[in-house]
Amino acid sequence: MSTDLNSQNYALLDLSSKVEYALLALLELASHHDKKVPLNLSEITAKQPIPERYLEQILTNLRRAGVVQSQRGAKGGFVLAREPWQITLLEIVTVVEGERKEKESSAASTLERSLVHEIWEQANAASIEVLRSYTLQDLCQEREARAQQSPMYYI
Repeated sequence: MSTDLNSQNYALLDLSSKVEYALLALLELASHHDKKVPLNLSEITAKQPIPERYLEQILTNLRRAGVVQSQRGAKGGFVLAREPWQITLLEIVTVVEGERKEKESSAASTLERSLVHEIWEQANAASIEVLRSYTLQDLCQEREARAQQSPMYYI
């Protein structure tokens, strides 16, 4: 099996379905944040291809972490607990995926092992910094900018 590891198609860091669904759902909530109207599960899944039962679990975790709030009743649903610019992608990934613990090294440390671990730590730090630098507001603004670049034509 030959793979060009330097190609753009090689993904070292994988985007899990759970994180993707959380981001899509939160984008919907962020786009309705100014209206202060909660969105229910079916309204979110009508706009985004997310299984409703899975979405319910994800939003429950996000509610427990204080990212979203739920409102009961006929006009109930979910709203962001904070402003979209206050919620980073790193926070979302951490809530959805859980805290990752450092791997314990049971083998004796060698120069080569130390070098490999240092490079992996640099890659990890870079990915954390990228996720920390983007907010839900950034995603909303980018979505709007791209939507304006490719207008829809109706006949």
